[in-house]
Amino acid sequence: MAEKIVGRESELGSIYAFLDDPVEAPVGLVLEGEPGVGKSTLWRAGVKTARERGFVVLIACPAEAERGLAHVGLGDLFDGVLDDVIGELTPPRRRALEVALLRGDASGDAADSRALAVALRDVLHALSKRKPVVVAIDDVQWLDASSASALAFALRRLEGTVRLLFARRLERSELERSFECERLRIGALSVGALHRLLRDRLDRPFARQTLLRIHERSGGNPFFALELARVVDEDLDPLEPLPVPETLEDLVRTRLAGLPARTRDALALAAALGTPSESLLERAGVAPHVLDPAIAEQVVERDRGAIRFTHPLLASVLYNDLGAQRRLVHERIAGIVQDPVMRGRHLALATEKPDAVVAAALDDAATIAAGRGASASAAELAELALRLTPADEVGDRHRRALAAARAHRSAGEWTRARTIATDLLDKSGVDSLRADVLILLAELEGLDRAVALLEEALHEATSRPALQAAIQRRLAWSTRFKKGYGAALEHARVSLELADEVDDDALRMDALEVMTFLGSAIGHPQVAAYAARAHEVAVTTGDARMLRRAQLLLLDTSIRTGDDAAARALLERQYEESRERDDLAAAEALHELAWLELRSGRWRLAADYAERGYDLMTQYGLEVPWAHVPVAMIAAHRGQLEIARGHSERSLQLGEEQFGLHTPVHLGTLGFVAAQSGDLPTALRWFAEAEAVTSRLGWRDASRRWWVADHIETLLAVERVDEAVRVLDAWENERQAGDHRALAHVTRCRGLVAAARGHVPEAAAILADAVSQHEQVGDSFGRARALLALGVARRRERQKRAARESIAAALEGFEQLGAATWIEKARAELGRIGGRTRTVGLTPAERRVATLVAEGRTNREVAAALLLGERTVETHLSPVYAKLGIRSRTELARTFPADEQSSGGFTITS
Repeated sequence: MAEKIVGRESELGSIYAFLDDPVEAPVGLVLEGEPGVGKSTLWRAGVKTARERGFVVLIACPAEAERGLAHVGLGDLFDGVLDDVIGELTPPRRRALEVALLRGDASGDAADSRALAVALRDVLHALSKRKPVVVAIDDVQWLDASSASALAFALRRLEGTVRLLFARRLERSELERSFECERLRIGALSVGALHRLLRDRLDRPFARQTLLRIHERSGGNPFFALELARVVDEDLDPLEPLPVPETLEDLVRTRLAGLPARTRDALALAAALGTPSESLLERAGVAPHVLDPAIAEQVVERDRGAIRFTHPLLASVLYNDLGAQRRLVHERIAGIVQDPVMRGRHLALATEKPDAVVAAALDDAATIAAGRGASASAAELAELALRLTPADEVGDRHRRALAAARAHRSAGEWTRARTIATDLLDKSGVDSLRADVLILLAELEGLDRAVALLEEALHEATSRPALQAAIQRRLAWSTRFKKGYGAALEHARVSLELADEVDDDALRMDALEVMTFLGSAIGHPQVAAYAARAHEVAVTTGDARMLRRAQLLLLDTSIRTGDDAAARALLERQYEESRERDDLAAAEALHELAWLELRSGRWRLAADYAERGYDLMTQYGLEVPWAHVPVAMIAAHRGQLEIARGHSERSLQLGEEQFGLHTPVHLGTLGFVAAQSGDLPTALRWFAEAEAVTSRLGWRDASRRWWVADHIETLLAVERVDEAVRVLDAWENERQAGDHRALAHVTRCRGLVAAARGHVPEAAAILADAVSQHEQVGDSFGRARALLALGVARRRERQKRAARESIAAALEGFEQLGAATWIEKARAELGRIGGRTRTVGLTPAERRVATLVAEGRTNREVAAALLLGERTVETHLSPVYAKLGIRSRTELARTFPADEQSSGGFTITS
């Protein structure tokens, strides 16, 4: 029978409006109120209405006993709909979701909690594309932490028609922070509404005075009022006090006490489990008929094979009143559940004193939970394992304290992780783990403090060379911004020596990876050797993941030798393999592909790769400075200056927050953007800061500091020639032998310097050489810039025809690349070339027709303007094309700039 709702017309109206209003992003309606006030009744009405209106409704009704479990809420929400959309997920996301919901094998690599959260976003997005979605959660305050964390992450990144309908008590849930929501306070029922409720539910009348006293005692709380009314006699003297308990909890106890003892025992199991299946209760020895009295009294109900309390307060009172029997109930449950994570939790709740066996089981449960991507559950289990480890087992206590701190760090609970780790350092007998604890604390601190902690850890690990190798590698990474890349490289070199000493290939690979990165940055001559040795190590081990890492290290060698085809093939293969197993590795491959295609002159494709890589990073909530690099660089080159400026400024902010410095590549990008915008003083300020940072870091890799050429050009533009030469000399000295691409840029800048000093013939010769060098290394952007500079030099030499040809070729190159600001520069330079051109052979009539066509007019419009027939216009255009050596109206437009047509001058502008 449908649930009749009385006295809630206004609240129902708000729910209906919430479902009817159009939405473009996740929005929520939270029904909040005291226990028993009717939130769940209204929530159920909202669910029913949403279904009737064609929504996809995802439902979860978490119980208080389920708060410590892993992903129970997600399992309820997506039950029945997941099979429809899971095939649309990428393999890593699909695996994470299947493992979390116990639909897939958790063996192998641990599931990534971020991959799970992104998978949820994808599922919600896919469902919302088909129909509008409502995520409906009753008693959201009891949603397990793992589900709440993953769902919050997904909602913060979700676009689409998704509505969230929550019911909860008065305390706000963390999940509500992830979306915009309206909160609807559910208050007391009026006397009249309460009268209708009691009459409808209990099918009996109440005297007016009795009704008023029930309303007064219950405060208009419908559940409290119903419980009062159940125990009030029909012939109650209206002048006598109500002969009932004073509180709602006492009323519930009275109601439960009337049930048979076997039924109460079964209900105790159900309350401790949350929402158990009937089959699970049967394994505990509870026959189905045992619960019939509770069902008849509307204490519990059967719901698709599960037993659910009709009101959470019934379960709460029953569970809290178990007292000492509670441990026995949990012990009984631990004996029947099959999942080791659930078993571990119930063992913990059944154990009052430290117990080595239970602590070991909790250890295992925490590891399994972490493997499922349930980091919050893993952290709770790890800390329970610590609490139940006997005090005399000092080594196990210290080990489990460290494990608990690590688990809390993985769950994002850095404060708790820091507290546990700090307390552990103060314990006696922790010497053997002291270095490990210091390493963990270093991960929780800022850069300066982290380096100090790692140095202390290194001192504590003198008898553990393998750990020393790991610490030295961490120091290499952490000190590069403080001590410079050279000093950092020394840490990495020592790490490799220690890895060789202990003969550990994993440590060797870690050290060589950092050495290749740092060595490349400072231009170390052994970079190729580092990468080659890393590849040898990977091949020897046969480890697929290690081999993929080593192949990426070889990539830089391929690029430096100009073998873009080999680099492209490697990266495309890496991407295809990564997208099947690891989204973040795929994002790294996309970023490298973006950089490669920018070099190769395929800027549209580069922009696509960069955007896809950035999207993957942001989907996973990983916002680090280098995530913005490819998007900013490519946008700057394409003339999308605001996009480039926005990403670069955000990156500078992140660099300050995460490392305490501005990252050089974004300083250079901002200088490039300012120069393209014509703001030369600002450009020079950014360039100078980039130079200062790279000098301090010892970053001497000329090829990666792509903005230096623009720094030089900007200095020349403001007539600071000597300073430009200083920057150029330093850049050339830092160029690695065999880096012909950087040499081409240096040559072009030498030509610009010669031009700035008035040595125009020399400049033209150097720039012509630069054109050739850029062409030889496949640098189409550099070639176009050299051609533009060469054209300007030839114009200054009054070689107008040669100047025009060079600039026109530059313009063509810029147009093929899509370099918007450079297209404008080239057209402006063409406009500066005066005099007559090869168009001198045009007749006046042909010039008039050509001029109007160049303005973009159709043949019909030209005919109307010149009072000619369309065929005559066509007759004039044919010799125009032939005389100018062009083939299209577009090329004609380049020949007749609008600002010169009135004077009869002609020039090629595009």
